Amino acid sequence: MSNRKSIVIQHTRESLAEGVFRALRKAILDGEFEPGEWLRQESLADELNVSQATVRDALNQLVGEGLAHRIPYKGVHVAKLSPAELEDIYAMRAVLEGLAAQSAANKISTEALQKMREILPDTFVTDDPESIPSAREANRLFHEIFIEASQRRFLIRTLHQILDWIDPLMLYSKTKKTEIGLETRVKWGERDRIQHTRLINALEAGDGDLAGSVAREAVEEAWNNLAELIFEMPDE
Repeated sequence: MSNRKSIVIQHTRESLAEGVFRALRKAILDGEFEPGEWLRQESLADELNVSQATVRDALNQLVGEGLAHRIPYKGVHVAKLSPAELEDIYAMRAVLEGLAAQSAANKISTEALQKMREILPDTFVTDDPESIPSAREANRLFHEIFIEASQRRFLIRTLHQILDWIDPLMLYSKTKKTEIGLETRVKWGERDRIQHTRLINALEAGDGDLAGSVAREAVEEAWNNLAELIFEMPDE
């Protein structure tokens, strides 16, 4: 077994296969598995003390969600997106988050807006490297609040899947070996602070067109910044 943290199954009333699926899913989203890393059925069954059939069912669900890929006669590995695939996903995210923000403007509750304001200071990175993981978590929650407020079921479901696809892979281009300098990190953090503040203000004003535009532009700018890094790096 590698140096990653042990996988922990949360004991609930759900089936064992569902518990294994959620445990593996969390490990992938937390970055415990590297993009492209093989998920070996036998070793995972031993680690989790469950049957290989249970692990196989969980792996099938991961493949179904797009978090893992199955290669015939070889097995299942964690999804590893190419720069071109990331570009496509960010393009979809920009459009769909714009729609979600536009829809949320006339539906979002006072409580949801207050929550967004409360977590705002935690959604962007600072000059402290330790701020990166906490910003990642807070940023995900920030986006989920207004996405859920759109009350558009299929839009919500699709955006959750998109955020899962890029979350373990996009955190400062995890698919490539890059180093983000202090100046760049602070600049990106300030950009996020401004954009998130503008989005809250637009939602609070009930201005759907502005909220949609701000959300869409924020994702597009995030991709442009990320693209400058990943397209200049050679493949691993």
